[in-house]
Amino acid sequence: MKSIYFFCVLFLLCSCIGRQTSSSPELQELYSRLDTEISRSDIYEKEKEARISRLKKEYDLTGDSHRRTMIIDSLIYEFAAYNADSTLYYISYNLRRPDLRNHPGEYTRNMIKRLDQYAHAGLFSDALTVINSIPRDSLTEDLLEEYYSACCATYQYLSEYTSEHETSKEYEVKRNIYTDSLKQVVKPGSFNHLVYVMSEKARNGEPAEAIEGIKKHLEEYPSGTREFSILASTLSYICKSNGMDEEYKRYLVLSAISDVQAAVKENMSFREVATVMFEEGDVERANLYLKKSIADANFYSALMRNAQSSKMLPVIDDAYSSLQNGLTKRLRIMVAVSCLLLVILGITVFYILKQLRNIRRANEKARRANEELSNLSAKLKEMNSELEERNRELGEYNRTKEEYAGLFMEFCSSAILTLQRYQQSLRVSAAQGGNRAALMKKLESSEISDQLLKNFYVKFDEAILNIYPSFIEKFNALLVPGEQVVLKSGELLNTELRLFALIRIGIDDSAKIAQFLRCSISTVYTYRSKMRKRAVNPEDFEREVKNLS
Repeated sequence: MKSIYFFCVLFLLCSCIGRQTSSSPELQELYSRLDTEISRSDIYEKEKEARISRLKKEYDLTGDSHRRTMIIDSLIYEFAAYNADSTLYYISYNLRRPDLRNHPGEYTRNMIKRLDQYAHAGLFSDALTVINSIPRDSLTEDLLEEYYSACCATYQYLSEYTSEHETSKEYEVKRNIYTDSLKQVVKPGSFNHLVYVMSEKARNGEPAEAIEGIKKHLEEYPSGTREFSILASTLSYICKSNGMDEEYKRYLVLSAISDVQAAVKENMSFREVATVMFEEGDVERANLYLKKSIADANFYSALMRNAQSSKMLPVIDDAYSSLQNGLTKRLRIMVAVSCLLLVILGITVFYILKQLRNIRRANEKARRANEELSNLSAKLKEMNSELEERNRELGEYNRTKEEYAGLFMEFCSSAILTLQRYQQSLRVSAAQGGNRAALMKKLESSEISDQLLKNFYVKFDEAILNIYPSFIEKFNALLVPGEQVVLKSGELLNTELRLFALIRIGIDDSAKIAQFLRCSISTVYTYRSKMRKRAVNPEDFEREVKNLS
C-alpha cells in the first residue's frame, strides 16, 4: 500500500515540475517587475489621457495665441509616442495656423516634428518627401540638431525595415552621413549625442567607450520617460552586439518597464523581450509580450512595428498553443491520478474502520473474560500461584533478599493456616448447628483478611526498605521538584511507592500489580500514567525505576 502511494505522489510531483529558466535572479526579478508594471498599464494610460484632456480643455478656454501654441506643443509631446494619428493631426493643425507661418523657425521645427513622426509611424515615403521639402536655408543653428537627428532616425528605421541587403546598406550610408553632420552641431553628453553618435562609435569598433558614455548619463533620465526608454534600448543593443547577454537583457527589460510607465505605444522593446523569452523557453511570457507589442503598434498606428512583431507571431503562437495543449494533457493525467488516489484512500479508510471494529470486538471479549475470572476462588488460586512464583524469583537474590523471602513465605504460611483454622471453625460451628445469623455474620466479616493484608503490606514495606534502604529518596530524585511523594506519619510505603517497588523487583505486568495491590487494572494504569507525568524524563521513567539500587 505504501509503495502505491509513493509512486502516485512521485508521478504527481514529476507532472508538476515546470521548465526552469537559466536567467540570473536579478533578471528573474526584473521580469517579475515588468509583469507587475504591465498589470498597472491601465493606470499609466489613464494618467496620460487625463493630462491630454486637461490640455484640450485649457486650449478651449484660452484665447492667447502664444499660450495656444504652447498647449499644442504639449499635446504633440504627449501624443508623440502614444498615437501617431493624433500627433500628426496636431502638427498639421499647427502648420495651418497663420500666426505660425509668420515665424519660419517655428514652421520648420514643426516640419521636423512631422518628419520624425512619419519615420516612427513607418510612413517612409512621406518622411522622405518631408526631408526634401525642408529648405536648408530655414535651418537655423538651433534647428540643425533636431533636423539631423530626425534624418538619422528615418534612415535607421528604413535600414531596419528594408529586407533587401543592398538597399539596406544604402540607407545605412545615408544614416552615417547625417550622423557625421550631427556630430558637428550636437553637444557632447546630450540625448541625441548619446543615441546616435555613441551608437556609431559602437558600430565603428569602440563599444566600451559607447557603453560607458551612455551609462554615465542614463541616470539623468528617470524611468518612465521616453528618453530613458530609448537610451536603455540603445544600450541593450550595443551590449547584444558585443556578446554581453546579461546586460543586453537587463537594459532591454528596463526599457520595456519605462515604456509601460510612460504609456509609450511606439516601442520595440516588447517585441525583443518576447524574442528573448521565447529563446529561454518561457512561451507564456513570450506570447504575452508579443501580443502587447502588436496591440501597442495597432493603437499607435505604427506600420513598421506591427510588421516586425507579426513576423514572430506565428512562431510564438504555435509554441504557446503547444504549451497549452501540453498543460491540458498534464491536467487530465493529474485528475486521473487524483481519482485513483481517492479510490485507494477510500479502500484504506474502509480497511482501517474494519480493523477498528475487530479491535472493539476483541476488547469486549477480553472484558467479559475478566468479569468471568472475577470470582473469589479463582482469584485466591491465582494469588497463591503468583506468591509461589514470587518466592522462586526472590530465591535468586543475595542472602539478605533470601532472608526476607523466607520471611514472606513464613507469613504466607501463617496466613494460610489462619484461613484454614478460620474455615475449620466455621465448619465445626455449622456441624454443631450453630446460630445461622452468627454464622453468616462471621462469613461476611472481612476483619481477618483485612488484618492479614495489612500485616502483609507492612512486611512487604519493611522488606523493600531493608533491601533498598534509599529507595524513597532515589525514587523522588526521578521526579520533578515539587512533585515528590510525601508519606503520612507512620507510613513506610504508600500505594504508589508499593506499585513502583513491585516494578523495581521485576513485576511490571499491570494485571499482576493490580492483584497484588487489590485494585483494578485501570487504577494501576492511572497510577503509572500520572507518575510518568511527574517524572523528569517521562519516556525513560520506569526503566530508571528498574535500575534503582
